[in-house]
Amino acid sequence: MKFFNILQYPDPKLRIKAQNVTKDELKNIEELAKNIAYTMYKAEGVGLAATQVGINKRIIAIDVGKKFDANCENFLKDKDILFLNKNLIIAINPEIIYREGKIVHEEGCLSIPGFNADIERAKNIKVRAVGLDGKEFITESEGILSIAFQHEIDHLDGVLFIDKASPLKRTLYNAKLKKLKFEEKAH
Repeated sequence: MKFFNILQYPDPKLRIKAQNVTKDELKNIEELAKNIAYTMYKAEGVGLAATQVGINKRIIAIDVGKKFDANCENFLKDKDILFLNKNLIIAINPEIIYREGKIVHEEGCLSIPGFNADIERAKNIKVRAVGLDGKEFITESEGILSIAFQHEIDHLDGVLFIDKASPLKRTLYNAKLKKLKFEEKAH
């Protein structure tokens, strides 16, 4: 399996709105989905959007139940990563079709290392997407899974969770990045 390089904020490619996967592309998407899931697990994330690895397609991988540990390495080597873990969700062309309630939860992101913020999201959602089998499905989620879906679908729309953070937290993080870049140039 292939580990993709995860784009880092403020890379402008993270702001590109992803294109839908076509029916023709769907026939050959499984290997790409495996690599996205593999990258997510290896990077110790609970979700990853194709746009985070520079692929301009509406594909996300989510697994809020699987944490990386020493035993995970064997799991990752298996060619059937998509079928071994029942918690793994691959959603193609996902869209939120229903939102209800509010929840505030601390979020982080593989594309924005070292930054966490309390973000307000819908507590309950329904997502319509296509699975790897080419069939449309609708799933309801709440809590952490709901947050993960919203976070990853935002990525597909070119929206980052830092955009939803308080202006003060965002300003402080951006200042930290500028300082790090300045120090890198000085060396």
